[in-house]
Amino acid sequence: MLDKVGWAVGAVLGALSNPLIAGGVVAGAVVLGTGGWFAARRFWWRPVPSVLAGISLGVVLGVTFSRTLPDWAGRDEFCQLNGFSLHGSAELLNAMLFVPLVFFAVLATRRPLAVLGLAIALSAVVEVLQPLTRRGLCETQDFLNNSAGAVVAAVVAAGVLALGRRPAAVVR
Repeated sequence: MLDKVGWAVGAVLGALSNPLIAGGVVAGAVVLGTGGWFAARRFWWRPVPSVLAGISLGVVLGVTFSRTLPDWAGRDEFCQLNGFSLHGSAELLNAMLFVPLVFFAVLATRRPLAVLGLAIALSAVVEVLQPLTRRGLCETQDFLNNSAGAVVAAVVAAGVLALGRRPAAVVR
């Protein structure tokens, strides 16, 4: 498992060595992090997780739309139908892609189901838009992996919120 994580970190660093991807990630993170701060003020959300959710959304959009489509890709079908898998580094990265966004958004808004639903919808929209914009491939596996990561993040964040609501133990 550690070799997959090491390979995944290497893949992330390799992708960020592309100036287009790195620029998209940084620009998206700055703009949407600032948007998270404004949203927190407007909707009375927790400010720090709101900013971190905005930054995470910028990373998601920057990673998915800053790259170019290889010449060989996307000629035969609009969307490749494949199933859930965590057997490769790309699959693992897709499962982790929405985790920070969903985790911080749940902490900011205190609405795990709403955030989860929006994250799953965003993943579907991204998968449909990638071939239309020629910025990636549409794959059902990516959608399933993104969604699975979002579910785990929403459950963990809901648990954190529940622990924060517990009354303090009385010491006698």
